[in-house]
Amino acid sequence: MRAVLMVVALGVITGCAPSGIAVSPSAAHGQAIAPVPGEASTMTSSPGPSAPSEVPSVPVIRATLPPAREATAPVHLDYPGIAAQVPVRPTGVGPDGQMEIPEDAADAGWYQFGAAPDSGQGATVIAAHAGSVQTPEGPLYRLRDARPGEELTVRDASGQTHRYSVRTVERHGKEGLDFTPYFVRDGPAHLVMITCGGQWIPELSSYADNIIVVADPVS
Repeated sequence: MRAVLMVVALGVITGCAPSGIAVSPSAAHGQAIAPVPGEASTMTSSPGPSAPSEVPSVPVIRATLPPAREATAPVHLDYPGIAAQVPVRPTGVGPDGQMEIPEDAADAGWYQFGAAPDSGQGATVIAAHAGSVQTPEGPLYRLRDARPGEELTVRDASGQTHRYSVRTVERHGKEGLDFTPYFVRDGPAHLVMITCGGQWIPELSSYADNIIVVADPVS
């Protein structure tokens, strides 16, 4: 039976803790799912033995693939325009399906299942809480004040500095927000910074909006 496997694209759902971001855990790891519905088997039963057919000889050439290139994790974000100096560490997906974000708003998380600054393609996603018990107002709280054209830098674990220029500053209500376009793994390389903002809703212990800033590399 011929089965066709689909690789799950990265999917992100809305809603978060005081300033978190929720992610589909299965999509985060690119798991394969069942064959496409309606894909019928191409095998049929034979009414009887068939005559053997001659199979041409095909030479096999062995090849060794080069090792996969590991991305270098970002470790620090410096955004002078909003006076933000933020340590960054790799994070993944928690048991509740949300992207793991450091509890202290003074730190940011890099989504390690996506792109890195040196990947050459896709979105490098860095997110942080707007505030926390330890740090009532985190460095990315002022992400809402970002302006297109402002420059910032991200330093990676190798010591290399990557420069970016802000392209867009977006504010979206969490209800019905589709994060998928911000977590792409292909296409031109860019940086996505996310935190929460807007009105604080006490009964939900959450902000009403997400602040999303997209920046492009500066050569």
